[in-house]
Amino acid sequence: MHKVDKLRAVSLSIIAASLAAAFGPVRAEDDAVARLIQPHSSLSLGLGYLTEDAARFGQYTGLREEGVYGIANVDVVRGDDDSGRWLRLTGRNLGLDSRWLRFEHSVQGDWKYFLEYDQSPRYSQYVVNSRLAGIGNDVVEINGAPSFYEKRLRTEREGISVGGQYVIGGGFDVQMRVKQETKHGARLFGERLTGAVNFVAEPIDHTMSQVDVALAYTGQRLQLTGGYYGSFFENDNSALRIAGRAFPSDLIALPPDNHAHQVYLSGGYSFTPLTRANFKLARSFAYQDDSFVNPSLVGRTDLGGELQTTLAQVGLSARPLQKLTLVADWRHEERDDQTPQLRYFDSASTGTFNGFNETRDFETSTGKLEARYMLPAGFKVTAGVDYDEKKRDVYDVRLVTTRKRTEETAYRVELARSLSDTVNGSISLVQSERTGSRLEQETSARTYYAVPYHLADRDRKKLRARFDWMPTEALSLQLTADAFEDDFKGGGYGVDEGYGTFWSIDGAYVLSTNWQASAWASRELARQENLSRTGTNDWLADLSVLTEAFGLGLRGTLGSKWKVGGDLSYSHNLAKYGLASSASVPVIDDVKYTVATLKLFTEYAMNKDLALRFDAIHNQWSTNDWLWSRTFYSDGTFLTQDETQETTFAGVSMRYTWR
Repeated sequence: MHKVDKLRAVSLSIIAASLAAAFGPVRAEDDAVARLIQPHSSLSLGLGYLTEDAARFGQYTGLREEGVYGIANVDVVRGDDDSGRWLRLTGRNLGLDSRWLRFEHSVQGDWKYFLEYDQSPRYSQYVVNSRLAGIGNDVVEINGAPSFYEKRLRTEREGISVGGQYVIGGGFDVQMRVKQETKHGARLFGERLTGAVNFVAEPIDHTMSQVDVALAYTGQRLQLTGGYYGSFFENDNSALRIAGRAFPSDLIALPPDNHAHQVYLSGGYSFTPLTRANFKLARSFAYQDDSFVNPSLVGRTDLGGELQTTLAQVGLSARPLQKLTLVADWRHEERDDQTPQLRYFDSASTGTFNGFNETRDFETSTGKLEARYMLPAGFKVTAGVDYDEKKRDVYDVRLVTTRKRTEETAYRVELARSLSDTVNGSISLVQSERTGSRLEQETSARTYYAVPYHLADRDRKKLRARFDWMPTEALSLQLTADAFEDDFKGGGYGVDEGYGTFWSIDGAYVLSTNWQASAWASRELARQENLSRTGTNDWLADLSVLTEAFGLGLRGTLGSKWKVGGDLSYSHNLAKYGLASSASVPVIDDVKYTVATLKLFTEYAMNKDLALRFDAIHNQWSTNDWLWSRTFYSDGTFLTQDETQETTFAGVSMRYTWR
């Protein structure tokens, strides 16, 4: 975000009149009903002030340094009911680094086109204290700066999109969208050489282009959409060079250029008003053929990476009986990695390394079958079964335990009923079991092995309840509660049991015709118990994450001129490790995050078209996160952050509205 150093007063009425003139004459409408039903345009301009630096508060908006900022929003709408022609210009946060602007021109039922621009920054939450020279460039020098200095890394995305739609006739229309996005800056990075871990910031200079073209047909029974989607990634920095080192250890490869293409056909067909089928077929090709940073021993100058993906999906929904509804769906995806397998490193083979690159074929099949039946007394029962099967490559040379195939089957049932004219409720139960082929254990001889959690055998039970209550027209409440329990069957997978709970409640209350209030609260707990490891270094981990949050809101009017409102939100996140060991292992401290935000606004109507608005936001953020605060870089680099951050943003703006 750039501070406003020089300000020049400009008449709001002149700017508004100029914009209105550019989009056609303004119609003078005094009738109150006409003013409500006609689309209106608005322009907001103002200034805001941030009282304290706050890296977390403006991490994705740029509103992070003390100072003055611009406030600018625009929404211009011009329409002609006779011709169906519409013009719209919309802009948000135009005074910030997170700005967005869109122009759209259309004729209803005929054609439309748009042009869109968006920008979004991301500031690192940490301050780097280092002697690294050349941050942000593709050549850096470790300890090249004469002394330690502070640097906060950032990246920024800028995207331009253009697209449109044209109705050909006969049920056909064509749609197109093209977007090019650039990303610049630097982010945290590191490299390891002969046991030393050094800090080296990764330079970001990426360009991503996307193309999406589709031809659609809409008939009375049949709907089809066929198209092409392509993505193209380019990195202007192929490698990061470490100054002062000899080739080839002076080069670190960065993300290579790649491109992907997909053709697809999807649609649906209504056999009867109560029976409908849908499907999707897609074929994708992804390539990574960027040149290697260093020449390879096998003579290849690039990986020649190629991944072919085939997707097929079909679904059916029907109501064979008045009270019975059936839903079925099947989806199959197969990824065929056709990258050449070559021995890139000429070294002695071990149990975990042989110098060959590994391809990754993957096959996934998922299915769902569901039935809903209306019972007497207002009850509705839903029963279903879900199936998920995954197949993957397994190599003899590897580091961790794996398995070639896993499958999971889940059975679920739900009972719902309108308990009264003001209460609706449902309760559901899900029972699932995951198994698979035999475990391919780690190649090195160990008395203990760990399996990635998504591959381990597991039984899961999950219970969910939902209630909606509206005791009066002014009050409404919604309650959701979940609980689950995981049993990993004591199979020596590293994890033994897991369980968790979640509940949330939110409500709205109309105090009067001029005042409305809302409130919500939630609590989520997830816990995981790990098996103790046998041997001389017995240990046990009891991991848990607790998140609690609540919020309050109030909106109202004072007389005919004033609108006021506010929102208060609070959230607290606590991560516990619960490590216990017979060896001398230091205790790992819990990590917690707390955020509290208060937003207030008031708006004064100077006349029917001009309003003055005041906004205030107070934010408090705190943590005891030690994960990055310890010095582990060999070059002496360390990271810091303010553990407590508190700031207030106050702004005033004027909004002009016309029709």
